[in-house]
This record gives sequence, C-alpha cells and structure tokens, in this order.
Amino acid sequence: MSLPVQAIPLSRVREASTAELRNWDQTLTRFAQHRVYHTIAWVRSIEKITAAQAVFLIYEKNGRKTACLPGFVRRLGPLKVFGSPFEGCQTESMGPLFDEKLATPAEFMPAFADYLEQRMGVQFIDLVARGLDAEEMHTSGFTDQPIFTYRAPLSPHDESETLARMKSNARNHLRKAIKSGLTVRLEHEEDFIPECYDQIREVFTRRGNAVPFGQERVRVCFRAMRDSGNLIALSVRLPETNQPVATGMFLADGRELILWCWTHRTEFRSHSPTELLMWTAMQEGMKRGCTSLDMTGGGDAKPKFGGVPDHSVRRWSRARHPWLFTARDFARRAYRLQQRVRGRLARAGSGTLHE
Repeated sequence: MSLPVQAIPLSRVREASTAELRNWDQTLTRFAQHRVYHTIAWVRSIEKITAAQAVFLIYEKNGRKTACLPGFVRRLGPLKVFGSPFEGCQTESMGPLFDEKLATPAEFMPAFADYLEQRMGVQFIDLVARGLDAEEMHTSGFTDQPIFTYRAPLSPHDESETLARMKSNARNHLRKAIKSGLTVRLEHEEDFIPECYDQIREVFTRRGNAVPFGQERVRVCFRAMRDSGNLIALSVRLPETNQPVATGMFLADGRELILWCWTHRTEFRSHSPTELLMWTAMQEGMKRGCTSLDMTGGGDAKPKFGGVPDHSVRRWSRARHPWLFTARDFARRAYRLQQRVRGRLARAGSGTLHE
C-alpha cells in the first residue's frame, strides 16, 4: 500500500516588482507589526539622504506573501552591508513584517539572509525589530542587543485618561504654559525647518554632543511625511512676539504616534513649552486614532508624560565573518567618541554650559 505524499511548502524570496512597489503601503496593512518606518515614503526618504540602495524583499510560501523585509544595501569600503535600518538614520526600527499565522522567523529569516548573502553579496546584516522569537533568531545565526525606549498609552476616546496618566508635575507645567499664553502652531511649510534644526543644534550643544545629521535630513523627513500625511510638526510660540521657543516633529499612522524630535530654547525653559508641545502632539495623535506614543529612547523627561519602559525592540545582527562584529563595535565607539569631541568643542566655542 502506498503512503500519501505530504505536500512540501514551496517558499522563495524575491524582490518586489514595480507594480508591487506602487502598492507597497497597501501590502503592509496585512501585517500587524507595520510602522511608518516601513512605508515607501519613509524608505525613499532614507534612500535619498544616505545614497544607500533601497531593497524591498518578499517571502512567499505556497504562492502567498507571508513576510516582507524593506531595508538598504550600501558599501563600506570593501564590505557590502544590509541595514533595516542602518544606525544613525534616525529610524528607530524596521525589520521584517510577517503573518504570524502563516510564517515564523525560523522559516523566513534564513531565507532572507541567504538571499542577501548569496544573491546580493551582503557580508553583514543588521536589523532592528520587535516581535521576533529570540530562539528562532539565534538558530538563524543572529546575535541580539536590547534597545530601550519609553512608550505611553493613548486613549483616543477619552483624552482625560491620557492626561491623568501624566505625572502631576507635568500637568502643573502644562497648566503654567497655557496660563502664560503660549500658543501652538501646526506647521506645514518648510520655513519651519531652519528654526527646528537650530533648536536641535542648541540642545545637542548644551549637552556636549554634535548633531549626527544635517538640516537636509530634517527637510527630507518633513517633506516625505507631510506629503504622505504622516507628519505632525509643531511649534510653541510666545504670546506677544510669536517667537518659536519649542519645536517638534512626530510621525502618526492612525495607530501609533512616534516622537521624531522635540527641542526648546534654553532661555525660555521656565515657560514650560515642552509640556505644551508634547501634550498637543498627543492630542493630535489621538485625533488620528493613535493608541500609543513611542518616545524613541530613554531620557529623564519621558516618564512624566506617562511613558513606561518598553524592552520589546532588539537589534539583530548576522555576519559572514566573526571579525565583522569586532569591526562594527570599534567603528561605533570611534564614531560616538568623535561626536562627543565635536560637541564639546562646539559647546566651548559657544560658551554654553552643560545642563
């Protein structure tokens, strides 16, 4: 008696077609983990500012798209590396998206890695993502590092719940800002960008660091997110002079609000402009249906807005040669040292004292 032959799932990795790229954002909606950072507008903005090559990979299983991986390929000397995202491109996380009912990291990650290494000649793979099973990723040849951030829940149907989760000192400073007559403007024009970047530079200099990106990076982000409908750009202004004393850019997709940058003028810190800035951003996000705020990193100021520690994001790396991990870590330390030196020189030149 012959035994029934069990069907073997057919799977493959390929690059998205031109037609699929036109509908890329629609494809993303089938995956629960998708973020603004996965959208075509964001990926193209990074491609433009870094000159890296954008890559859109699709994993098919039995003819169905069950996972995708947007990212970038670029050369660093003799090496070819893949990042989703690269460090330093002001993108908190990207990584693969997948249908949890149809695929697992143990299936698609070796397939993605094999395609990148064998078909594209990549020697180092770097991913930042949440929701990937650690055991399956380790089995697939990846090492991991934790990435810390704060995340605050938002209540779109009851703003008072969100306000109540803020600490009392933040609510007091918010009332102070409103009482003093500070106003908030939603920004849609690019004349906002020089002021925003100058405030970013002031904050970095005050802390003894150099800004790791130029004004053009802010401009490209502003344009891409404004045109895609994902931008909330704000400025807080004095009542009489209309001078902007705080600025911020946030990304929103109807589910999640992401802090991209927030700054203020040291001279006007006593006016509490950042409390008004953050609360207004939360309100705008809730109007769009956002249920959480990713504060993108640590910082003493973030818990007062209701932020709670989030350890769900991890950096996953895989190298074809072990020494590449050592080289990566050395380059990272050297870059950070360079930024500190540049920042302290800038602070000394401006006469700014550390907070």
